Amino acid sequence: MEEVMKRLFIGIKVNKALQDDLDSPAPGMKQYFDGNSNDYLQVVNLGEDKLIGRYLKDGFPAADIGDVSRNVCSIVRLITRGRRIEDDDVQIYSC
Repeated sequence: MEEVMKRLFIGIKVNKALQDDLDSPAPGMKQYFDGNSNDYLQVVNLGEDKLIGRYLKDGFPAADIGDVSRNVCSIVRLITRGRRIEDDDVQIYSC
């Protein structure tokens, strides 16, 4: 049986309001989530949900997950002109 490899993804579910902000991001911020760089965020589909966040590399140190979570929040705030993001909005997914 072939096992499908899944990676961990730290991100935020994209709701209607967040999607509106992503459709018209703050000036110069599109580069932070356009998918052309692994240094920034990616928008991915997980079933019926859309997420914005970052994949973790295999063997990523558990102690650094908080840093990635804060980084995701920080970049989303830049993109969305300061949208409030609650701590529990950022979650870990298996994609």
